[in-house]
Amino acid sequence: MTIFRFLIIGAFFAILAAVAFSDGKTRKIPDGLVAAAGALGMISIPFFPEISLAARIAGFFSVSTVLLAIALIVPGAFGGGDIKLMAVCGFFLGWRMSFQAFFWAILMAGVYVVLLLIVKKAGRRVQFAFGPFLCMEIFGAFFLSGM
Repeated sequence: MTIFRFLIIGAFFAILAAVAFSDGKTRKIPDGLVAAAGALGMISIPFFPEISLAARIAGFFSVSTVLLAIALIVPGAFGGGDIKLMAVCGFFLGWRMSFQAFFWAILMAGVYVVLLLIVKKAGRRVQFAFGPFLCMEIFGAFFLSGM
């Protein structure tokens, strides 16, 4: 792994850690962090040639479009920060890893909600920060891909 790949990966995951912390604390994902992740996605293009530009563009639209559609159908289901985060992370990861991360984030968030219901810490209409689940599973999808 070149030093540039290492630095890009480190910076990307530092941004994801900041996103997870911010969203977990305030239920808001700062636009500056999303922009920084997007910039790293652009910078990463020559250093990660195994992710084609077509896969990156598809990744940009794939999960973010699903989240947007759900948010329009069910107001409050997902915030704009989650949608923007998955767009830029989809560009960084490509569509395959983006969908993997989304699948596992939904699953892990579901387990979290079930646990909240079991211990009676929340009702059926519980709202929580989804960003930390996305960040955790983006991290997992990246490393499970073997990159």
